[in-house]
Amino acid sequence: MYPKTTHENGKQSDIGRIQRYKRRRKKGLSIVEILIALAIAALLLTATAVAFEAAFKSYSANHDMAVVSVSTRNALYQMSATIRSAWNDPDIETINVNLDGTECALVDASGRDVIYRYDAGSSEIQVNINGDTNWYALVEDVSPLSAGEDIFTIVDPADPDFPVGTVGKVIIKFKVEREGVTHPVITSAVPRNIVY
Repeated sequence: MYPKTTHENGKQSDIGRIQRYKRRRKKGLSIVEILIALAIAALLLTATAVAFEAAFKSYSANHDMAVVSVSTRNALYQMSATIRSAWNDPDIETINVNLDGTECALVDASGRDVIYRYDAGSSEIQVNINGDTNWYALVEDVSPLSAGEDIFTIVDPADPDFPVGTVGKVIIKFKVEREGVTHPVITSAVPRNIVY
């Protein structure tokens, strides 16, 4: 069926058998080629998994920080709005910060006694309204910006038009630390309801 050739030494070879082997060889992959392909695929899948894990960790950290940022911003908005609307009477101490700067007490526009305080034991900024027995957490995982620094500070007015004895502004500064990420917060609020 296939031609046979004779070599110089007199032996015959089967050309057809060689051609059949070559044709069969071209039809598939050898085990070595399959193993190399699997190793390359495994490396690519591992690299993809590592990249996916890094992206997920980054997303998780950013999400946690966004939650901290939003809750902190909401608390600051509430505190600033309350301080801005507080009565600022030069004759009566309507806005007061205690000596260690951990508590700010005021009378808001509707006449309620409002107290904001930093509780070092629970690492929270809390609020109490009208001497209620309950304290409500506004921000968690709070600490002073640096050890011993005041959370609340009263600054006298720089404007000579303000009556003597009024509060110029209340500065609020602290940091929120969650899962190794620190978010420093500094704001100030000027009480607008001045009593002349």
